Amino acid sequence: MRWDKKETTDYLIVFAFFFIINLVTSGGHLDMWDGVVTFMITESMALKNTAQLHPEIPTISNAKPNDIVNTMQEYEIGNFKAITGKYQEWVSMSKSVEPIYSSRSLLLPAVAVPVYLFALLMSLDPILAIGISVNSLVITLTALVIFCFSRDLYASRRIGFLLSLIYAGCSFILPYNNTLFPQPLQGLCIISSALFLYKSRHLHSSYICSFTRGKTYNNENRKGITYAGIAGLLLGLSIFASPVSLFFIPAFVVCSILYFRRNLNLLVFFLVFLVIMLCLVGIVNYVRFGSFTEFGYGSAYGTFAYNQGWTGLVGLFVSPGKGMIFYFPVVLLLPIALKFQYRQDKGLFLLTTSIVIVSWIYFGTLEANDESRFWSGAIAWGPRYLIPTLPFIVIALGTLFKHYGSYKTRVLSLMKGSLIAFLIAGFVVNLPGILVWSEYGTIYGWDIERLGNHALEIMTWNPGYSPILLHLKILAGDYISKIPVEDYRYSGWYYATYGLAPCHYDLYILCKSGIILFLLLGATAIILATFFLRNRKMDFYVYS
Repeated sequence: MRWDKKETTDYLIVFAFFFIINLVTSGGHLDMWDGVVTFMITESMALKNTAQLHPEIPTISNAKPNDIVNTMQEYEIGNFKAITGKYQEWVSMSKSVEPIYSSRSLLLPAVAVPVYLFALLMSLDPILAIGISVNSLVITLTALVIFCFSRDLYASRRIGFLLSLIYAGCSFILPYNNTLFPQPLQGLCIISSALFLYKSRHLHSSYICSFTRGKTYNNENRKGITYAGIAGLLLGLSIFASPVSLFFIPAFVVCSILYFRRNLNLLVFFLVFLVIMLCLVGIVNYVRFGSFTEFGYGSAYGTFAYNQGWTGLVGLFVSPGKGMIFYFPVVLLLPIALKFQYRQDKGLFLLTTSIVIVSWIYFGTLEANDESRFWSGAIAWGPRYLIPTLPFIVIALGTLFKHYGSYKTRVLSLMKGSLIAFLIAGFVVNLPGILVWSEYGTIYGWDIERLGNHALEIMTWNPGYSPILLHLKILAGDYISKIPVEDYRYSGWYYATYGLAPCHYDLYILCKSGIILFLLLGATAIILATFFLRNRKMDFYVYS
């Protein structure tokens, strides 16, 4: 295998471009509840060296009696008690004596710990530092993995960069650099696992027929084995981001068998590392909750989850408030893309279809009290639980660019027109999600539109109250600048106190540093993209 001499430069440019884009579009705050609890676990890890939710961390110890932080802590204590049967003694009505384990995933707060420590070292606000950078970095790395994967798969830097841009700018991942939700990290882990599986297979197949002896073959074979082990490690690691990754393991195992059926060493290394990670997951569960199979969701859904509904199967794709076709319209071309992907790489086709279908069926049938918030991802932008499927869908869409020449002229024009229209629509639809914090959209629907106690259901199913339209109304009426933040601080609308109001837009750099720095960073990103997309000869080795 021969690599382009400018490969490292390509990676740095792609990383810098997407990281700058994520920084300038970040709101610098945490999503309510999930994000705040995850931050508190990060604080416990950084300051108390424990993965438990520690009652002496500053966020909890400095909270006032009527602060929402105490409500969150009480919920986590109640959940821990329900799962383990243990009862925590209390110092007061709102603070427990000893730490307890939260149901939140451990990988995301662990990733955030270095940022927290860096913020302390530099005398920065840890919440701001984590809010701006953690998921921004995760989304940037995912875009970089998509670029690497697509560059190898389609033998084109341009296609790789375009697919990364589709993921980061034309899908509903766009507003998630404002959150500490774990789904972007889960998506990064599983697409990275798939990339290392793919590279391991091709490292071996490219050289097995070309070299019968010598250092080159041995080095590449060792590298292939290393990549297979890394693939198993990353797949297991994704379970620490979200236990839903357990359902993806069968597809990865079948894919590894397809890839490595002629080299059992690679298959064994992949499976051994995966099994090691699964054992570690079980041990961690036992330490936290006294059961190898308990992930901390038991008090909410019985065991791991409680599946009995069906409305989510429709809602995840076509509901105006949470349907993927509204938040990522280009997915309508996925069946055509999968047809080409099947011809090109059956293992990757298996992974893509399995991950999409399993996620759809699992979350689409997730129902508790017949509420859409359990299958949709609740107060979030678009179908949050389907975020891990986005990298696989985007890579599959690359086949449409690769096979343009196989269409007749009229069909080609129609395909190009549809693809461009869908991508523009995806950007336009998701832009209000980055300009307006999703929590403000919920407040607006409930408080201004008078949707009442069924606001989330109405916003999910009624086209006139879709978050997309509500966010456009907020922008048109400049609602954010009029939010009485202090009036909401200790009310039911505590969400308002964690955003950027009264700034007009949910962009921290624009809000706090002004238009000059915002434009300079934007111009830097444009220059990087222009430099990258200039006409360059493609001179790296293409697998047969």
